[in-house]
Amino acid sequence: MSYVRVSILGASPGGETWSVNPVFDPTLEFPGGVDQSALDAACDAIAALTPGTNSLAFMSSSLSITGARLEVRDDGNDALIGISTQVRTSALSGSGTALRGAQNALVISLRTNTPGASGRGRIYWPAVGVAVGSDLRFSPSFASSLLADQKVYLNAMRGALATAFPTIGFDLAVRSKTTHTTPHVNKLQVGNVPDTQRRRRDSVIEDYQATSFP
Repeated sequence: MSYVRVSILGASPGGETWSVNPVFDPTLEFPGGVDQSALDAACDAIAALTPGTNSLAFMSSSLSITGARLEVRDDGNDALIGISTQVRTSALSGSGTALRGAQNALVISLRTNTPGASGRGRIYWPAVGVAVGSDLRFSPSFASSLLADQKVYLNAMRGALATAFPTIGFDLAVRSKTTHTTPHVNKLQVGNVPDTQRRRRDSVIEDYQATSFP
């Protein structure tokens, strides 16, 4: 069997990039291997999706979605079986004013029926355009509005995959490279504490100041 890693690709001012990376588990194996044209069609459809208005507000107008990448990987050893990268015709910018640093994100926790760390996952959505209160937390209404948006967005990704591969169903899942299992998600959960999307740090362009010491 195999699984599909979806990467929503985004850009920030200065040329740095970010990504959001859910995993989907096919209910059946790809018949006769992964059809590249179907994979390209699924990737193009996912790249063209528009998240809900709350998700765009969280991004702020400083961030934009530029495309998507799909990786089909072997369920046993995580080897790459197929890949497609598609760029949007025009980048989709978020809305609102940038209020937080480039790495600020809201965590969407993924829960399954599998106990332990191998049954839990998380994805990070940029939270650059959202203020915090005096308690240094997002308001519960902000968190719940993003949760509703992300449920619709993730289901739209499932739909794009199912349309491109009509004989296969897909489930949102958590991938454990330790146990080589892909349990299915049965609950999404969002807190109200800002987090840091460390993966976005890989390509952040930064100016440094230095001084001699002592």
